[in-house]
Amino acid sequence: MSHLNSIYAVWSGNAEALAADIGELGVTVRQWRRRGHIPSKYWPRIIAAADTRGTELTLAQFIASEAADRAA
Repeated sequence: MSHLNSIYAVWSGNAEALAADIGELGVTVRQWRRRGHIPSKYWPRIIAAADTRGTELTLAQFIASEAADRAA
C-alpha cells in the first residue's frame, strides 16, 4: 500500500476528507486503502480534488502504482 501514501497524504491520510472531496462514502475510500487499490474511474476526481487543495497529482502516479501492483 505504500505506493498510495503520496495520494492519501494530500488529505493527511483522512479517508473521510478524501471521500467528502470526491463525493463518495468514507467506507469506500477506506476499502481502497485496505485493498491497496484505487479504481481508475476515480482517478480524475481525486486529481481534481487534490488540485483544489493545492497539490498536483498526475495520472502517471496512478498508472505507475497499478504497474507496481501487478509486478508484485
